Amino acid sequence: MTSSLQLIEEGRKDELWNKHCGYIKLSMREFMDIQKRLMLEQIKLLGASNVGKHFMGSDIPTSIEEFRQVTPLTRISDYASLLSDKNEENLPVKPYVWARTSGRASDLGPKWIPYTQAFYDHLSDSIISAMLMSSCTNPGDVKLERNDKFLMATAPRPYVSGYLAYSILENLHAIFLPNLDEGEKMEYGDRVAAGFKLAMQQGLDYFGGLSIVLARMGEQFESQSSKTQPSKDLLNVATLFRLIKAVMIAKINKRNILPKDIWKLKGIMSGGTDTEIYREKIEYYWGKKPLEGFSCTEGGNLCFQSWNFKGMTFFPDNGFLEFIPLDEVNKNKADPSYQPKTVLMDELEVGTYELVISNFLGGILVRYRLFDLFKVVSIGDKEIGSVLPQVQFYSRTDDIINISSYLILSEREIWKAIEATGIQYLDWLAIKEIVSGNPVLHIYIELKGQSIQSDEEIFVLLDEQFRNLFHEYDDIKRDLGINPLVFTRLPPGSFNAYKKSKVEAGADIEDIRPPHMQPSPDILKDLITVLMD
Repeated sequence: MTSSLQLIEEGRKDELWNKHCGYIKLSMREFMDIQKRLMLEQIKLLGASNVGKHFMGSDIPTSIEEFRQVTPLTRISDYASLLSDKNEENLPVKPYVWARTSGRASDLGPKWIPYTQAFYDHLSDSIISAMLMSSCTNPGDVKLERNDKFLMATAPRPYVSGYLAYSILENLHAIFLPNLDEGEKMEYGDRVAAGFKLAMQQGLDYFGGLSIVLARMGEQFESQSSKTQPSKDLLNVATLFRLIKAVMIAKINKRNILPKDIWKLKGIMSGGTDTEIYREKIEYYWGKKPLEGFSCTEGGNLCFQSWNFKGMTFFPDNGFLEFIPLDEVNKNKADPSYQPKTVLMDELEVGTYELVISNFLGGILVRYRLFDLFKVVSIGDKEIGSVLPQVQFYSRTDDIINISSYLILSEREIWKAIEATGIQYLDWLAIKEIVSGNPVLHIYIELKGQSIQSDEEIFVLLDEQFRNLFHEYDDIKRDLGINPLVFTRLPPGSFNAYKKSKVEAGADIEDIRPPHMQPSPDILKDLITVLMD
């Protein structure tokens, strides 16, 4: 097959689009044919390995139906003995690299997942799809070019985001700001700052990373652009031209300089619950909507939005997909011995499901529970001409906060309510607690700067938004006679001090920020007391 780089260099844009974005137009039957063919190939590889025999038995399944019948649903703890000390003897294919999990999803801490050469090379294919989707205005509109500049504000190797970047570099010969090898030696903040400094000189075409980083940088640009003078090492012709042009655009629009005045980004790619929260802010500051996707260490990139920035579509060739309906998830929670049933892609209906994956291309994970919930928002999307299910990431299964079975909240929903208040804040936490025998939602927020708003005023704003967004909120007050919301203001500097303490303790970049939802008592205690130490 012709490489993507060659297609770009030869100007074969239609072929490039079809190679990376043609999956959107697949029929359901075509999608399932790809899924089943690749899974049967994977079963043959697994059958000759200790991993495969451990989960599937000595008799290799000959059909997808048999595979699903004889192979149990698995989780990371089931692989502990098989992957101890990165033992390659148990694997179906010799690994090319090992990727590290953050450790948040398991009580066992970080784990290592082997990637084969084929799996590693395939990582770049879905990112190229995202680059094309994020930058086009209609199907077939290819803006991706050789020597485009990329800034990836993500974790380095051995995390999957680091391997994604190197796979793009090796398969697309992209230009990264800063150079990936140099960037890996820097702390995260220094690397992002160095990238934008280089972008002032060389330009910037694509950004990949957390939406909150772009939103916060946009806010800083807007508030500081009228006060800040460029440093001496930025005073070159290219930088001055960008700044002069940006000043003119800002004056015409009677506002401070925004990032979109300096850079005309082709595309922005992001993931996580904050993408939808900050979508409008990012478009205002940077001139482009962020394209949302979902990736994980265990499976790579699994789905992305299309050019209309609505639901995400799963890739057919990045892993075998099964889905546990939410009622089955709840049955399993109530009775851990209960084995939840799964459905396949062609059996999905509008609703909420937990995603289960099996690796392709010689990977080791079989019927692996990610414990991530997705909402199927529609079957097909006429706007993009797809008949495939359109999904949104909803929550981790253990991040749902349930208040008296009335109010069931995900991280995204709480975040939306906080944003809607207009409060200027740095970060937040949400915990379900029992107060006077009643369950409540306790929100901890660190405000920006020296806020003059009282705790009572902030509570009123939060209370108002929860009433506006969730009708069940007032139902709790009416039916149970309780106020289900508690607010606590965290001292200024709490989150930065917490992160600093974790860095000093040797924590990895993925582990220095406390989770928004249901942090452990130890994490909450550390966050509240860190400024006292």
